Amino acid sequence: MDVPRLADLLDLAERGADRFLGGTQPLPRPRTFGGLLLAQSIAAAGRTVPADRPVHSMHALFVRAADAASPVEYAVDRVRDGGATSSRRVIASQGGVEVFTALVSFQRDRDGLRHQAEPPSATAPEELPPLHERFADSDVPVPDWWRLPRAIELRHVDRTPYPPPVEPVDDSRHLVWMRAPEKLPDEPLLHACALAYASDMTLLEPVFLLHGVDRHATGVQLASLDHAMWFHEDLRADEWLLYDQDCPVAAGGRVLGRGNVFDRSGRHVATVAQEGLLRIPR
Repeated sequence: MDVPRLADLLDLAERGADRFLGGTQPLPRPRTFGGLLLAQSIAAAGRTVPADRPVHSMHALFVRAADAASPVEYAVDRVRDGGATSSRRVIASQGGVEVFTALVSFQRDRDGLRHQAEPPSATAPEELPPLHERFADSDVPVPDWWRLPRAIELRHVDRTPYPPPVEPVDDSRHLVWMRAPEKLPDEPLLHACALAYASDMTLLEPVFLLHGVDRHATGVQLASLDHAMWFHEDLRADEWLLYDQDCPVAAGGRVLGRGNVFDRSGRHVATVAQEGLLRIPR
């Protein structure tokens, strides 16, 4: 399986006024990766907004599973253009059937109050093995997907929830370094899209660690339901970003994941939240 390049995945083809077509990537399962829909929806919306208005938020709903073998059509609705802000609604569909929808907001930079929480301390990414190398020569029963390089490089600061047995932990906090391994163009929108793609990869892992459940155990079902992001600062997705994640609640067959994203200098560049559907066999 070829390693997908983020720049290629985010290079949407125009299909008329405010209409775009996004390619998919080969996967070991038939369902499209949710992070790709998140990233491409921001890319589509951003094509209709002046460059001096960076993206500042996205609220998305995964309507139904998308086919990984088919391209995705994106229709952008120009909801509003104000003096400093722009709002866009994005509908993603396949074969005329809606699979995903998002509200994406953009705002011209303004001066104002500033503060942030301190970033967590973490082992430097250079001292940690990439995820695909962690299992490359191991007989640990994880899907082959985890043994391959991918569009985003992941380096877990602490344990992964993949190899059984997984012992429960007392705290759901979970730290992961991530970056696009290839150099990306100096386009702020592209880096925001890349972070959106990466944000869906590990955000629900804390619930598995907290409860001592192997993510890939037979019968475990996990699916993203909705996803929200807030972009606070400019960022580079091809440089190391620390994803500080936790799971504050699980109830009703659903789990809530939260994440704060920091760059190497300690700036809080983004905040993420996602609710997921989780089924555990009894």
